[in-house]
Amino acid sequence: MAGHGGQVQVVNWYQTVVEAITDSHTAARWWPLMASVFVLVLLVIVGFGAGLWRMDPEKMSDEELLPPSRFGIRAFVELLWSVVSSTLLVVIGEKYWARFAPLLGGTFFFIILCNLSGVVPGFSPATEQMNLTFAMGIIIFLSFNYIGLKYAGINYLKHLLGPVWVLAPLMLVIEVIGTCARPLSLGLRLFGNISGDHLVFSVFATLQKNIGMPWFPLPIALLVFGLLVACLQAFIFMTLSAVYVKLALDTAHHNEGHH
Repeated sequence: MAGHGGQVQVVNWYQTVVEAITDSHTAARWWPLMASVFVLVLLVIVGFGAGLWRMDPEKMSDEELLPPSRFGIRAFVELLWSVVSSTLLVVIGEKYWARFAPLLGGTFFFIILCNLSGVVPGFSPATEQMNLTFAMGIIIFLSFNYIGLKYAGINYLKHLLGPVWVLAPLMLVIEVIGTCARPLSLGLRLFGNISGDHLVFSVFATLQKNIGMPWFPLPIALLVFGLLVACLQAFIFMTLSAVYVKLALDTAHHNEGHH
């Protein structure tokens, strides 16, 4: 059941809805993002709802409490969480990592779900939209600055002036530019890698079709590579965000060491 341009009809439904609300030009830009986010939210609600409904330690048997013997969805999620928790523990430290796990871990799982949604035929990953990637970068930007102000107070702003007061104006400009560049680099890196991966896949798949070699398994290899890119980019975004949080916390600890 294919629609125009090879898209499935259920995907065209999103475009029709957005066109009814706005116009065709706006719909062409926004319907992939709306469709991906809607599917992700639906999967999260259903998946986590079903999982939380069964996760009652008092009613679970010993076998259910143990790690699964087969590698499935549950094992995959547990593997991802072990990677997230161990990374945050190493980067942020034992004292604070659990405090920021909801923000950073939630960001990781949201990004990886967005990236993997591009595997579904007819859907584009939500992270292929620059609006979303930059929005997540801004959220991280506001978060680590809030953390710095919360734990270091006014000293967090004084830290931007550098240790030498004579060079304070120059250091302030450099630090402000460097700090403001962080959300831009986060958003641009994620957008560029995900959109570039799908562009390469589309180009080679079209080229293979035009030269009459449908039997050659190149798209499968590119799809496997795309899965690795989807997981790696989510991990990089989370790790860099954790580094920024750690730098904000170190500002408070640095000031405490001078008192």
